[in-house]
Amino acid sequence: MEALNLKTDRIRTFIEGFDDRIQGGIRKGHIVLLFGAPGTMKSSISMNVLWNNARKLKLNCLYISLEETKQSLMESMQSLGFWPVDESKLLISDIATLRLEHSEADSGRDWFKILEDYIRKRTEAGGVDLLVLDSLNAVFSLKNVVNPRQELFHFFGFLRKLNITSFIISELRPGSEEISAYGEDFLADGTIALRFHQVGEADYQLRIRCLKLRHSRVEHGYMTLIFKDGVFSATPPISE
Repeated sequence: MEALNLKTDRIRTFIEGFDDRIQGGIRKGHIVLLFGAPGTMKSSISMNVLWNNARKLKLNCLYISLEETKQSLMESMQSLGFWPVDESKLLISDIATLRLEHSEADSGRDWFKILEDYIRKRTEAGGVDLLVLDSLNAVFSLKNVVNPRQELFHFFGFLRKLNITSFIISELRPGSEEISAYGEDFLADGTIALRFHQVGEADYQLRIRCLKLRHSRVEHGYMTLIFKDGVFSATPPISE
């Protein structure tokens, strides 16, 4: 078997100091669950991944939002400094777009099927290298799920067949330590956690940790996540 080139076989997160802890990035074609409580910058980190890979490496990137509108997300990207956005390389689609293209969407039918059809069309139109789905919670809120683990298994299998590297956002309930409700953490190739850590009596730090990443050497400890001047960086935890 031919050896893999670890430099070209990886998708960088473009979080300075973090990629080094996950052997350079995410293996191409893998599915990573990005989870945390509200306010932990899950969407912003996802935008950072897509914008930098589209701008610097010319990857075809797709952000699908089932919660925020495209206009809101574009305004967020501009405020973060991820601008300008080349829509030939980074396409943002929201639930309104999906509903316009799929008349059955409003009838509460199979949203995983709708997502698969849309992603397949985008792949046929120009290719999708890197995908963000925001969020898994929203998918389940839009439909009644009979067998969620089985549906996730098939949806993740669909993404792997297309060799799309995917970040799936999942939001934790405030105060909850439960990673997943439907076994998505077991089905995914990797899990990245975001959480707030109290420092002293009145301050909080945002921290990031890779819990698992298949086919990678990973340093599992939490790091302090900092965003400054349009750049995310991860450093050893700052003591009190």
